[in-house]
Amino acid sequence: MLRLFLIGITMCCIVFTEAKGNPILPQLLHTTAAKNPAVIEARVNRFIAELQGKRNNFTEQEFLELIFNESHRRFFKTYKPYTQFAEIFEKGKYDCLSATSLLAVVLQAFEYNYQIIETNYHIFISVQTETGLVLLESTDRLNGFVTATDKIEARIAAYRQNQVQTSNPTQINYQFDLNLYRVIEPEQLPGLLLFNQAVVAFNSRQYEICAQRLLQAVEIYDSPRTTEFAGILVMAIANSNYSAQLKKELIRPFSKYVRNNAVASR
Repeated sequence: MLRLFLIGITMCCIVFTEAKGNPILPQLLHTTAAKNPAVIEARVNRFIAELQGKRNNFTEQEFLELIFNESHRRFFKTYKPYTQFAEIFEKGKYDCLSATSLLAVVLQAFEYNYQIIETNYHIFISVQTETGLVLLESTDRLNGFVTATDKIEARIAAYRQNQVQTSNPTQINYQFDLNLYRVIEPEQLPGLLLFNQAVVAFNSRQYEICAQRLLQAVEIYDSPRTTEFAGILVMAIANSNYSAQLKKELIRPFSKYVRNNAVASR
């Protein structure tokens, strides 16, 4: 019996005043099929410009906290797993991945020294400021701006053990075999958003769409989770009612992952 696959990132970092030169934003909008990308881009540019006008009134860490709080006040309204980036602006919905993506756009605009960290079921940001490290937990509006060293260490320890400490925990029905904890590049975020699209399609038994989205995700970021998911997708396709020819076409691109799964299981 096929398992429901729920390991997406859901649980569930020269200053300029526009995001036009930001390499992340256009790809995020394209990846999530924004209905009106120009409008969203204008909203992000305006948000950054408004923040820029206030920057001289704050220290680096205080300004970072302003970014965090204003992002929540302005954009992050309702938590929903597997939310895509464009939905933040179109519906006010967000999850850790989509919210982290927007924070990354803003942090990059202001040249903060930040890292995006991916775990099995979660993603968060750490920022190195002049006065110390800050952890940004995008799904925790009240307590997600963490500056105390002991609290940061406690959260990171929990993340490493795949214990999600957010105000919006997500039920996980599938346990990832890997112990994933790694820094990813901002440019890889669209790949994770596509991966989540693949997960949603899989859970709806839309295996053709799932295969397409997973292949698109791999082109941007071949995450360690891809190998496991590809094996489950291949099994689902093989047991489906698709024609033999369609099964072959859908499975062929994932043959290397199936081999990797076989080797890993020995």
